[in-house]
Amino acid sequence: MKKTEIGDIFGLESLGKASYEVTKAAIDGVSSFLSAVCKPVLEELGFMIKDQVRQWRLNNILKVLEKAKGRMEFDGQELNLSANARVGLSIMRECSEVDNEELQELWAGLFVSSCTPDGRDDSNMNFVDLLRRMSSVEAKILDYACRNCNKYIYPNQLIIAEDITVPFETLVRIAGTDDRYRLDSELDHMRSIELLLQGGSFADSGGGFSVTDDSLEANITPSSLALNLYFKTHSIGISPKAFWGERLISRNKDDDEHIQQEEIDKLFSDIK
Repeated sequence: MKKTEIGDIFGLESLGKASYEVTKAAIDGVSSFLSAVCKPVLEELGFMIKDQVRQWRLNNILKVLEKAKGRMEFDGQELNLSANARVGLSIMRECSEVDNEELQELWAGLFVSSCTPDGRDDSNMNFVDLLRRMSSVEAKILDYACRNCNKYIYPNQLIIAEDITVPFETLVRIAGTDDRYRLDSELDHMRSIELLLQGGSFADSGGGFSVTDDSLEANITPSSLALNLYFKTHSIGISPKAFWGERLISRNKDDDEHIQQEEIDKLFSDIK
């Protein structure tokens, strides 16, 4: 496509020469990909390019789309998958304000997993809402927790995570900040949007810190929703069981009852 043709479609003549070349290269890189998987997104990009105030958002979108394209091994010729337009546009709108690398990777993964043979699957709308509410620190905690926790699969094929706690020093390395008040707030928020398991008492409220623990050991046990979000942002075309593979541990109701009894026995032993 010639320079004048690109300009006619996207209005690139309104940009400076340097911005024109950078934006043109980015558009060239994803236009065929989007033509195949989600044309409404390509059309929306045209409107954004004409508004220079939105250049920062446009650049963020292009970075996410380039990451998505790379994950799908797109060859420019044939791709028998497409994204639901509602989901695709929602992802584009939300990721436009994200310039953090970790979060962009998650948005790219969510776009990829939104592509299906018939292009009608809108189930990722739930995860769009979750992801838009996450901070970069929360993305790092989610990644660590989901990768490192043990996972149990039941006879009905549902998957849950085993409890995982980390010392404060480890949490600092994961999150990239030693601000305990920020970390406490981030963990509280993850619990409020149900990415960390809920708890019971005031002193030990499940995911996050316990106010009675001076060492600030953090419970970062991911909920089933969190495991599904991680799965949706890291896979395409396979089941959760296939994705987690050998990392899954079979478990049933009898196992749960045995573990619960052991916990009760330990509690009474500690009281004595």
